[in-house]
Amino acid sequence: MVEQIRRWSAIVTFLVISLVVSGLQALPPENVVENFKEARRLVEEDPARSWELASALPKITHAEDARLELQYDSALRAGHLDEALRALEALEKEIQNPSDLFIRELERAELLVALGRMDAAKALVSTLKKRKSRVRGRYSERRFLWARLERLDHDLALSEDDKKRAKRIALNMLVTLPAEIATKREGLSATPDELSEAQRLRRARNLENAWDYQAAREEFERFRDTKHREEALWNLGLIGLRKLRDQPKEAEEIFKELSRPGGKYAEDSLFLLARAYMVQERYDDARKVYAEYAERYPRGKEMVLVDYYDGWLHYDHRENEKAIEGFDRYIAKYGRRSSRSSYIYGFRAWAFMRMNQWEKAIDAWDGLVPFGNPLVEGKAYYWQAYAHNELGQKDKAIDRLDRLRKRWPLTYYGMLGEQLRAKIEGKDPRASKVWWPEGGGNTDDSPRVDVHSANIPGLSAADQRQWERIKTLSALNERHKARDEFGPLEARILARVPAGDRDAWIHALGLLVGDYNEMYSTAWNSITGYPGMMESGTLRAAMSYPRAYRQIVEGVAEEFGLWPGFIWSIMRQESRYKPGAVSGTDAVGALQMIPQTARKVARDLGTVFNIATFFRPEVGFRFSGHYMRKLLDTYSGLWVPAASSYNTGPGPIAKWFRKNPDVEFAWLIEEFEYNEGRAYGRKVAEHMLRYLYLYETDPEVRANVLDNLFPLSRDIEIPEDVGY
Repeated sequence: MVEQIRRWSAIVTFLVISLVVSGLQALPPENVVENFKEARRLVEEDPARSWELASALPKITHAEDARLELQYDSALRAGHLDEALRALEALEKEIQNPSDLFIRELERAELLVALGRMDAAKALVSTLKKRKSRVRGRYSERRFLWARLERLDHDLALSEDDKKRAKRIALNMLVTLPAEIATKREGLSATPDELSEAQRLRRARNLENAWDYQAAREEFERFRDTKHREEALWNLGLIGLRKLRDQPKEAEEIFKELSRPGGKYAEDSLFLLARAYMVQERYDDARKVYAEYAERYPRGKEMVLVDYYDGWLHYDHRENEKAIEGFDRYIAKYGRRSSRSSYIYGFRAWAFMRMNQWEKAIDAWDGLVPFGNPLVEGKAYYWQAYAHNELGQKDKAIDRLDRLRKRWPLTYYGMLGEQLRAKIEGKDPRASKVWWPEGGGNTDDSPRVDVHSANIPGLSAADQRQWERIKTLSALNERHKARDEFGPLEARILARVPAGDRDAWIHALGLLVGDYNEMYSTAWNSITGYPGMMESGTLRAAMSYPRAYRQIVEGVAEEFGLWPGFIWSIMRQESRYKPGAVSGTDAVGALQMIPQTARKVARDLGTVFNIATFFRPEVGFRFSGHYMRKLLDTYSGLWVPAASSYNTGPGPIAKWFRKNPDVEFAWLIEEFEYNEGRAYGRKVAEHMLRYLYLYETDPEVRANVLDNLFPLSRDIEIPEDVGY
């Protein structure tokens, strides 16, 4: 009996394993994968050929939805609407995610209208309107979908001559979804003039929330002489000063009114009034307002900034002695505790540099060293060496430069230090000719683990099926799908990986699905967060500086004549490689472009900016590549001002060049008044150095990048109109 039980147990175990394995097949054949990718590539370019390839594809195990989606896209663009509908109906049966299903059913409703099947479309729209609250995802994407649904419902009402219902829908769209393409499309059966005052105010708020600041401004202007005046003025002031940044004088008048004691926005408006004066270079007026703020709100939420500007306003106007007095007051009050303390110590030292008080500057730079990091400690060592050299103390200068090379090589100040060393020693100071670490260019960023064939013990049958799906989607180059679906599974896979192999798996999985932030987050402290020379060729180096979305980036770089490392460096600084990033200033995507700029770029490229698709690297990166090329051309190929312009806008950088016409390049960078833009350009330069060292094998390319990263001359012609 015992033997019989064992035999049956073995049979059952075998059958269970067989059932699981039978559902797990190898990746699709190579010819299927290649035909799929070619069909996907041709959807926009040659939809007829795309449909020909897509319609011939066999079923794809674990990714049948991807095949059907491709067939739908290609058939639709090729004008085969019946085939598109059949593919879409089949696709819906494969979808498990409610949000994804909503999108496809919405597309089916639109297609039914195009085919003249109005009753079916109306029934589906009615169902979708009951389920729209279940849609998940970014709010911008949900707005886009809701507007399409409402517009479809509106158009169906018109087709039935139900003008009353159509107008009701139209009025609601104008209020709740005013910035969406579907709302702005011609043929809507209502206009904003038909809205009530309350509806018009809601419309203004929603326009501002959707980043359509110009339209929001026009709406808020209507409320200047109403009971909503205070709210309207507040928003108009913010738009003019901080959003569009094009009406500082108007913002001044607004915040002057709103800053009167007792008002809802009084404290914030008083602070912003001073900011409006600053934008207009009216620093004496700004100082008076900051003094009033300190008197009225001694414990106000902006007091740290008020104390900061006590010295900075003098500093920016080159009133160096008064600036130092203000900085000393700040240091006495906050020491190194404030988030802005490192700036204050640096400005104080720089004020001495401006006055050629080299000994005092050297002592002042010592106050910056304890903050650490390459932009602060490295800055102190470099400018101390510079000051020692100005005093004729060459040995002391070299000593500081030795310390800089030991602590912070391959950084912005590290490379400036090598150029200064060359000048002191009478050698060629071009960046391409100074010291460069040996052993670079040998970093292998290919996966260390073959995740396609590796055994992952202990996964449930459901997880195993999902894992096969992720691999299949990746093979088909549908990485955005793989990445979106992989999150919950990744932790369970990594939990089953030996600790010693964890880095290799994180790296390989990141490459598989295009998740470069996870590998960066795992590795960056061991590479970028500590002083000393980074080691080329290691896995941690490849993880910390990934060539993210490599195929897309290299394609964009080739199209616009860019070095790919520049794009990766901007991406690293902007979002840490996250394609779904949204900043507090409304910038979106891995390369963080604000919608206002994206719309201008779209016109240049002859395309349309669609917030719903802009997050995808294959869409948004072209916009950024075009913009980067424009910025590089504006600054004659110099990387640092182009990078700072990407962050701050080209206008302030051009002003910075013109304001400091006679100083050398390194000095010029220090004089840039925007803290974020100044730090941004230097950090991007550091990232570029690391990408050069880790990956670049062509010495001519490296030399060209270095010489434009650290030019000996800043004499370039900047056009009056810098664009954007």
